Amino acid sequence: MQWSAGVSERRQSGGARAFAADRVQWVRGVRRDELQAARDALDDSHSFGIVITGERDIGKGAFQTALVRSLAPYTYAQTLRSTIAGAETPYGALAPLLARLPDEALESPGATMRGIMETLAEDAAGRPAVIALETPGGLDELSTATLVQLMTTGTAKVIVTATRTSDLPEDFHWMLTEQRIREIPLELLPEDRTEHVLRDVLGGIVPRTVARLLHAMAHGNPELLYRILADFLLTEQLRSTEGVWTLAEDAESTRSREIDDVVRSRVEREPSDVQTAIDALACARRLSLERLTNVFGAETVALMDESGLIHVEERNTVSLADPIMAEVVRGWLSIPRRRELRALIIGAAEPPLSTLGVVELLGYAAWTRECQTVLPASHAIAAASASLRLYDPRFALECLEGVPRVRGTWATVQRLRAAAYLGLGLPLQAHSILEQITADELGDLAPVEFAGYVETLATAKRAIPLREQEIAPLLDDARARLVLHPGLTHVPDEETERARAILDLAEFADAVYLGDFASVIDRIEGIEAGRPGWDDELRLRAGCLLMQAQAYVGRESDALSTLHDISSQLGGPAGTPRVRHEFNTRAFFVLLLNGHWRQCLALVRSSGRSTVPSLRIEGAHYEFAAGLALVYAGRGPEALAPLLAATAQLEQGHVQASLGCAYAATAFAFAQQGDAAATRTYLDKVEAWSAPCSYSIKSSMDFCADMARRWIGERHAAARLVASSREDLGAGRWTMAGIKLLGATVDTGPEEFVLLEEICSHRQGPLAELGRRLARGSRLRILPDLTAAADLAAELELDTLESRCTAVGLDVARDRGDVRSARSLQARLDRLTGLVEVLPVVPQSLGPLLTSREREVAVLAARGESNRTIAEEMGLSVRTVEGHLYQVFSKLGITSRSELAGLL
Repeated sequence: MQWSAGVSERRQSGGARAFAADRVQWVRGVRRDELQAARDALDDSHSFGIVITGERDIGKGAFQTALVRSLAPYTYAQTLRSTIAGAETPYGALAPLLARLPDEALESPGATMRGIMETLAEDAAGRPAVIALETPGGLDELSTATLVQLMTTGTAKVIVTATRTSDLPEDFHWMLTEQRIREIPLELLPEDRTEHVLRDVLGGIVPRTVARLLHAMAHGNPELLYRILADFLLTEQLRSTEGVWTLAEDAESTRSREIDDVVRSRVEREPSDVQTAIDALACARRLSLERLTNVFGAETVALMDESGLIHVEERNTVSLADPIMAEVVRGWLSIPRRRELRALIIGAAEPPLSTLGVVELLGYAAWTRECQTVLPASHAIAAASASLRLYDPRFALECLEGVPRVRGTWATVQRLRAAAYLGLGLPLQAHSILEQITADELGDLAPVEFAGYVETLATAKRAIPLREQEIAPLLDDARARLVLHPGLTHVPDEETERARAILDLAEFADAVYLGDFASVIDRIEGIEAGRPGWDDELRLRAGCLLMQAQAYVGRESDALSTLHDISSQLGGPAGTPRVRHEFNTRAFFVLLLNGHWRQCLALVRSSGRSTVPSLRIEGAHYEFAAGLALVYAGRGPEALAPLLAATAQLEQGHVQASLGCAYAATAFAFAQQGDAAATRTYLDKVEAWSAPCSYSIKSSMDFCADMARRWIGERHAAARLVASSREDLGAGRWTMAGIKLLGATVDTGPEEFVLLEEICSHRQGPLAELGRRLARGSRLRILPDLTAAADLAAELELDTLESRCTAVGLDVARDRGDVRSARSLQARLDRLTGLVEVLPVVPQSLGPLLTSREREVAVLAARGESNRTIAEEMGLSVRTVEGHLYQVFSKLGITSRSELAGLL
């Protein structure tokens, strides 16, 4: 698109308003494939025209306008806009055309037909003619007959719009059946298409999270997406900072005046009883078909169904078909009106919890809160718990607002509030909330609820500086209470056992957070099916901790086995949203430490939820994880977009634990593409950052930062990596020790290679074998080891590591006079230079690698092209080509063209 780049700059000079006014250009980008299909259909000599179908407000009119404009100047297109169309008005759809005819042409249908045909032929001036109809209703008989005559005589082709093809007059149906009229359906956009369109339109870096948020707000409707985007640009809720687009934390699509006007005009066209039903469904979100019918009558419900206003689901529950309509209508209703509707639908009595599913419960809770009414404690607790499971902590806090302090429920209310604050990245508030619970209130909790309180408090303490040392005493005191508290003598043993299991799980989680993996592996592995207190959900959560611990202590293959075992159970009842979330978070590190970076990316892309609340909270972390996987794989240029997107979003949020690592990974990515100045900028940010974080995040941050320093040639960077590796080794973290030492040994001596070989012998998996062979091959100059290491790196698609193994092997081959191996390794390294921007190791015994021009010449020569043909194709002289080939032969150690084919 001509206007796709630099919106951030144009916005400063009114560019956002220009964007908002250029809907046709938007359609050309969003509906590129559909426009091409429409043009192809109109170009087909067999075709009479097309019908554009799609739901109301999906943008059929804008699509038709864009199509008509794209046909000029080689096709004459006449757009007929009529406000009097309908089945009762003769020639209603063609009224603008009839207005141009002389009086005698209106005396009979035949004369009118001839007049229209002559007018069109005169206007077209020998060009193909197309009539585009924009009508608010159905076609009358005379308009239909005229259009059929125009099409069948070849006078003009027709473009019409309809919600579905069945809405067209019967005279069009045979044309559809015989493909004389082609249907062009306009569907909702898939999420990946929305991402692509936004990147084309906005330019710069559009974080995947921002694209997914906008997609969710528009529900995939490109017309609504356009309106939302235009509004956000104008109000600067969507803004660009240093080339990265971010959304304001409180950005809401329902604030758009244009969307509000569209919805209001739709609703006001409906009868008053339908309008009331729309208001009620918007507030309730979902009602049973029986209840809706009892309140508004079967005739009203049937009318709404025929108009496409409602959607009836499997359980005979009804919701508004257009979620945007529901959101906007809720926004304009006054509080008295909401209360009036609530009384009409629900009455004075609160619905029993047993009758509400999760969706109905959350809808009821939202409606009650929007009426500024406090939820009953039981309903508030249930709704907040459901909201937390669906990763909407803000709504959980809303549900609990105003709940009175009652001794029997207050501790549970506060625990849920604390969990919500933790979800928002506010551990201090969570800790403060929990400390407000009195000893008497805690004493009323059942064992499992008490253990849940302790687990939440431990999580809060872990995220607050200088509070982490309080966790072990907290857990010890909690276990003692389960043994000694006199009020628990009547509690069933299985409930007490489950409470103990929850406390054990909290202890395991704390050890994994601190990186003390070795201390808990045996205990977790001892948890077998059927052990008292450990139900399937708790065992899966423990398994998630186990696989992460195994991955760090050198048992990478065991960790993968555990991962696959847990994954196979996630589809069962124990695979709750909490378990799935913990699995995704910890599985990422298992895959990362095994070198499976592509699987990391697949996991990240598949695990992100698409609801607006969850994307606001977690979206930046998914961008960060994708960038971290890419930078570990040595793909710095690819990693920069998600990492810069992640840092921009993390900087404006509350959750800071990952920000330091995001800075370090960004520095490493810049280093991998040779940008030393940008690398130092982000290293400075790492130094200035401070926040509690897990060992997994901290170790990745230190590794990326030190690797970035080593990559740009800073002194002592390798020594820092070695020292950090030895620290990990002392704690039994063999895997991270090996990874850090692998990075350090580019600039160290034989002693570190011996240590690397020893560490890798205590590990599992291909990455460990790669490190072992590289260490031994580099130290003892063993070419087969170096070649095997390069092959392992190639299998893992670790191009940077493969180039290092290849470069060292090339030196060894040249030193030994192994010409055949040197040629093969040189060709391999030459290929890798096109993939790796900055080689970590450059061969010492060879001259420069092939330049890009030398490689182009060599590839053509390898195909058998003559020097003259190569010269003509590349725009060079024959003598220049000969000079390039001389350099290629010299560098590769060959003497003839025939040898090139096996090397390139």
